Amino acid sequence: MNFKEADNEKSLISRLKTGDEQAFLVIYKKYSSVLWSFLQKLRLEQQDLEDVVQQTFSKLWEKRDNLDEDLSIKSYLITIAKNDIYNKIKQQVVHKKHQEQLIQLHPKESTPHNNELKEILYKILENLPDKRREVFELSRIKGYSNDEISKKLGISKSTVENHIYNSSTYVKKILKNLGFILVFIFY
Repeated sequence: MNFKEADNEKSLISRLKTGDEQAFLVIYKKYSSVLWSFLQKLRLEQQDLEDVVQQTFSKLWEKRDNLDEDLSIKSYLITIAKNDIYNKIKQQVVHKKHQEQLIQLHPKESTPHNNELKEILYKILENLPDKRREVFELSRIKGYSNDEISKKLGISKSTVENHIYNSSTYVKKILKNLGFILVFIFY
């Protein structure tokens, strides 16, 4: 980075600290593609990539008052993104560990409940359009990635994502109406 770029970054950070939304927009336009490229190397799902980028820039805005003007914006954003990903992975590991412990503590209780939930889920899925149901089953029940589903069914990845979103929303709504509070199948 040359002197002019460093001076420009200092100016952007200084403006950002005062709440200047234009400075934030300039930073976003300049660094979102850099952050995106970095995150793609980690082979995250499309939705996760979008979430991490959005979360990273949200945290930049939230913590703008405490920014050091000599800070490298690029390095700071990548650090925020890495920490966000690390925390998500950590939460997933803890969640999985708790699930395994619950099953070990109550193996007989968890099987009928899971069977009942699966039965209800399949009844709900019967009401979905055929393609949407098929995409949901491949994704959430059989564990296929969005790319695999796209290739298998010959539809675009964005269509797969739309089907998953719409079917998940529908299933969650029905389960909530039936009195289910948590559904682990969506994690």
